[in-house]
Amino acid sequence: MSRKKRILIAEDDAGAGEALLTAFGREGYEVQLATNGTEARRMFAEGNWDCVLTDVVMPEVDGLTLLREFGKSKSKTRPPPIIVMTAYGSIDRAVQAMKDGAYDFLEKPLDLQNLREVVSNAMRESAQEPENKPVRARLRAEGKVLLPGRSRAMAEVVERARKVAKTNATVLITGESGTGKELIARLIHTESLRVREAFVPVNCAGLTESIIESELFGHVKGAFTGAIRSKKGKFELAEGGTLFLDEIGEIPANVQVKLLRVLQEREVERVGGEEPVRIDVRLVCATHRNLDEMVHAGTFREDLYYRVKVIVLRLPPLRERVEDIAEFVEHFRKRANERNGRKIESVDDVAMQRLLAYRWPGNVRELENVVEQAVVLCASSTIGLADLPPEMGGERGPRDVLSVSVGSSLADMEKELILETLRKTGGNKTKAAKLLGIGVRTLYRKLDEYERDSS
Repeated sequence: MSRKKRILIAEDDAGAGEALLTAFGREGYEVQLATNGTEARRMFAEGNWDCVLTDVVMPEVDGLTLLREFGKSKSKTRPPPIIVMTAYGSIDRAVQAMKDGAYDFLEKPLDLQNLREVVSNAMRESAQEPENKPVRARLRAEGKVLLPGRSRAMAEVVERARKVAKTNATVLITGESGTGKELIARLIHTESLRVREAFVPVNCAGLTESIIESELFGHVKGAFTGAIRSKKGKFELAEGGTLFLDEIGEIPANVQVKLLRVLQEREVERVGGEEPVRIDVRLVCATHRNLDEMVHAGTFREDLYYRVKVIVLRLPPLRERVEDIAEFVEHFRKRANERNGRKIESVDDVAMQRLLAYRWPGNVRELENVVEQAVVLCASSTIGLADLPPEMGGERGPRDVLSVSVGSSLADMEKELILETLRKTGGNKTKAAKLLGIGVRTLYRKLDEYERDSS
């Protein structure tokens, strides 16, 4: 008689831990729960486990530390597959977890059916000792980095990105806003020989002219008012790895000169400093602007332009990738369900045809927002045309307009908006609060005030 498969769960949230304990216990597994990292470490050492599920943020010892320790344990002939779970998920954490040996990385709230499948696959693959384990690990890591999309146009970009990833050539990624330029930059990093070092993204458009120089190159103590200590810049933080300069066209002219010098000399000089610091960094840049036109207009240096455009990757807009839209919609529907606690099962044919026909000026980012909005507002299990924005032919626009009389007080207008939103959501306070952009507690407080005023 074969023994039961054993699962160790490290989860400091009591409710989440008990739910997982119950769910896997019903599946016939022998399950034990550790409520902190120290307890998980002890239980791991004392038992033989077929799979480990660990939260990331836990008291005493975090999940990524456990991942590294369990994967290198000399007391185990074959470390069990480890699945990382967190409500603080990010691409950076996912890639780091994959590099540290995680079988998979899942964001909360968890889809239990998906988690069951992941656990089952992890145990099966671990028992088989597959020869192509590194390939599978790479593919799983890529799944955390790249959004879906199988069009020929996107496939060509990805193939070229993988080729140039093996080199140290500077890459310029162009394309409209929302097309996924940072995702391609991260793919280049994870496919490169620098994958074990840092990937440091910088949004140049989000930095003011007064701080961008310090952010990129660092500064020494006392270099300017407020510089109470020396600070490394992004170039130094990316040492050995990849620096991603998003929206490089927004860099002011005086910083362009210094950036050019960094690329030529392979060294940075901190603001207020005198000694240059040698760097070994792979540079990937991106922009939604036309740098050729900027060079002709004199707003972007020609010599810097030719330094950053060694390899150019153009990301096609979503309107040129119509065959990808249905896959994106399905991907975003599942994600929106998880984020919002919904159970929307599908998109009907009429709504899907309207999504396919739309021009998508905001590209993939706009599509994700539209799908999430539809999931939140959908009153049935299927998204229909009425759940889409008015510019796509949806019925929400005119139907959801709130009329107020001139001279109404702000308090009265706020009350009408809150009550009407509650009516539209069928009394669902969590959904109403999300649509209003306020906390659920604030909504309850407002409703209590309205009730007291009417009594």
